[in-house]
Amino acid sequence: MDLKVGRKTLLDTDSIEYQWIRTLASDGSSDEMINNSIRRCLGGNEDIADRIRRVALGLCPVTELLRVLPTNY
Repeated sequence: MDLKVGRKTLLDTDSIEYQWIRTLASDGSSDEMINNSIRRCLGGNEDIADRIRRVALGLCPVTELLRVLPTNY
């Protein structure tokens, strides 16, 4: 799991990365397509990408994402 974004970015749900994900969703991209884009551009594994997408779309709190990251992240 090699993320290309830092903790500060992941905590900021108004960050450009989360806005980009919301744009992909509003443009009609499937969940799988969004998750693949997240993995390719932001890093992480399938689970991390899915949680990032869900946080961006307001489907889960950012704490759910932080729970699966290393404690020193």
